[in-house]
Amino acid sequence: MIEVELAMDLPASVRYHHEAIEQILQSVEEGIPSALLGPRLCGKTILLRHIEQKQARDLGWICAYIDLDQMRVTTQQVFFADLIQLTARRLSEITGIELPAPGETEASSAVFRGFLVDSLEIIGRDFILLIDPLEALPNDLVQALLTSLRAAYMDQQTMDRRATVVVSGALSLATLTVGESSPFRGIARRVFVGDLTDAESDALIVEFLAEYQAKATRQAQNRLLQATRGDIYLIRWITQRCAQVACSHADKLLRARDVAFVINRFLRQDVYQYATLLEAVRLIEEDPDLLECVLMLLERNAVPKSELPLPLSPDLDPLYLTGVVDQVDGDRYRLQNQIYRQFLIRHFIPGRVGHVLAMAGRWDSAIDYLEASIHQGDQQSRADILPATINSMYASQDLAQAVHFLRRGLSAAFDVQEASIWYTAPSENLLRLIGPADASLDGELWQNLQIPINADRLEARAFRQRVPLRGQEGGRRVARAIPMRIPGRNPIGVVTIYEDPLGEVFGELRERDLQLVGFLNQAARALLAVGVRRQELTLAGRMQASLLPEALPDIPGWELTATWRPARETSGDFYDFIELPGGKLGLVVADVVDKGMGAALMMALSRTLLRTYAVDYPENPERVLNIANRRLIADVGAGLFVTLFYGVFDPAKGILVYCNAGHPPPYLFTDKSPNQHELLQRTGVPLGIAEDASWERVTVQLDPGSLLMIYTDGIQDSQNPRGEFYSEDRVIKIIQSRLGRPVQEIQDALLAGVYAFASGEPQVDDITLMILARSR
Repeated sequence: MIEVELAMDLPASVRYHHEAIEQILQSVEEGIPSALLGPRLCGKTILLRHIEQKQARDLGWICAYIDLDQMRVTTQQVFFADLIQLTARRLSEITGIELPAPGETEASSAVFRGFLVDSLEIIGRDFILLIDPLEALPNDLVQALLTSLRAAYMDQQTMDRRATVVVSGALSLATLTVGESSPFRGIARRVFVGDLTDAESDALIVEFLAEYQAKATRQAQNRLLQATRGDIYLIRWITQRCAQVACSHADKLLRARDVAFVINRFLRQDVYQYATLLEAVRLIEEDPDLLECVLMLLERNAVPKSELPLPLSPDLDPLYLTGVVDQVDGDRYRLQNQIYRQFLIRHFIPGRVGHVLAMAGRWDSAIDYLEASIHQGDQQSRADILPATINSMYASQDLAQAVHFLRRGLSAAFDVQEASIWYTAPSENLLRLIGPADASLDGELWQNLQIPINADRLEARAFRQRVPLRGQEGGRRVARAIPMRIPGRNPIGVVTIYEDPLGEVFGELRERDLQLVGFLNQAARALLAVGVRRQELTLAGRMQASLLPEALPDIPGWELTATWRPARETSGDFYDFIELPGGKLGLVVADVVDKGMGAALMMALSRTLLRTYAVDYPENPERVLNIANRRLIADVGAGLFVTLFYGVFDPAKGILVYCNAGHPPPYLFTDKSPNQHELLQRTGVPLGIAEDASWERVTVQLDPGSLLMIYTDGIQDSQNPRGEFYSEDRVIKIIQSRLGRPVQEIQDALLAGVYAFASGEPQVDDITLMILARSR
């Protein structure tokens, strides 16, 4: 391990982040790439410049800093042309060796790779590239750059020389740089510029005060620490301005009130130019789960990890990556300092939170915050809540959910506390109550909850006459029936509201009624859209169900069962049995990685293609998938994927030849080892990803007493009220405890176990299950 010796006259960001320097130098020594990540303005560039100008020079390394701010980013070709030119120039300056660089018209990511290899041969020594800052590039160019660097790294595995790369970027780029789908995943060392400890923050405050020969009272220094801890740049900014204020005093003593003055001025004038907080706000507002976590942290000083509504892992922690949160005692989170807290409290007012949540489709929570903002007198939130309500209705899964949002809009925007929503389908002559019944309904309606359109009822008359009608006045509560109209057609329903009309100015009441009628007419369009969509989905679901096998094949010496449990009207799951020559049988279990109508259509197309090509190539499941995959991409294009298990089963010999296209591995149990099981692993990627994809075929023997379970991930995606997933161990225990029993009993036990575990929670994904067992 390379140890770094640091002089006291070095910049603070170098002295306090020496561990990051050591990790980078260690990566270079090992010849592997590294990614330096940290909040904006944390000193990453200073660290890299120190490595270039001091550490690498002392170690005799060739090290070139590449400033991405100097690149043109109009196109990939232009970018790589500039990158090659700058890299050639920097290496030539250091080594004195002229490096040939291709012209702009020839530049590409592949040419850049070749340039690095050629440069290693010409220079005859290893060299290091420090590439900074990645945030100067759009995300597509970051991806292209990392892909090229990964390919260059792989090219050099057989070479004697290495071009070792260090890339540097903001915390917000962590997922793109080293996340699951990043080209650097698995080859690069992640180096995070950590936050300062309280002791380091306090020492830095004293150091910056001393530069101005200023001192601080203990109370002032504590307030500075609480306000700025963890952030080097913020400590410097606030402390230096506090020191300037202290120097205006005869005794050069900083007092607590001076600190408060500087902090308030920063929050009032300068905070919206502070890149660290602006970056944090962008990240938080892009992810409603992050926003919910931050709101919890604003309410409490620290929150345990287990209570945060966000998956947190040591791999990439999205809450930490905001740059404004740190850990306390290893298992709790808090906002890093008081300036961050005060800024976020001022920024995330209810109206703002409601707007952000509405943009993210978190409708119930959005309306909660917008309603709270209205109660605080924010008129903009009153204007926001009506479109948020209408959009939430359009996005609803069914009429009951849409009516729920309609009620919320009536309550929040118009203070309507009691309302009954009546809806009529196009082919009906009845008004049906949708959603919960109000106490205002009389006994007759409580029993029926529907009104004939030709009835002598307030709602029916308003529907027929297409105008709002007021009921009889008795006491201070009056019923009003308002038809929900769409121009050019009959109303789609009626809303009955119960309210006290007294005490309001006529002009204000008229303006409110105009807004209310306009809102209900917009709501009518949304309800109609939801109703039509539900009818279409119901019809599509029936058609899908008709595509499934009508009966199970009867195979002497074998037991077979299958079930299909869609989570919604339509499903992306399906199973199939395909009769093949020679008494063989094609077994299919598949899952389209999507939901809704698109998944249903993809399911139907996939089934048709598999049935067609399975008969054409009865002995070659890998060929069937290859041709079906090309047809799917040609007909549908990229974007919809299908995980699929397809096996050619020969019951006479007990042989299964299969391909697994990215599907959850089926379980194979045998009598010989009842406590063990084999997984039929994936042999290729899902269908629909790459036109040139290929799949291996694998052969397994199903001996007497064997049981094969093929399934979709809807089983293990089932969740209980605590948010826990149904584990693989539960599935295995249920099967092992019932080996040798009828497969229908095993299937019923598996499904019962899933539903009991869910404890009433809605099914979140489709469930398909097929079990094949050989008699002893």
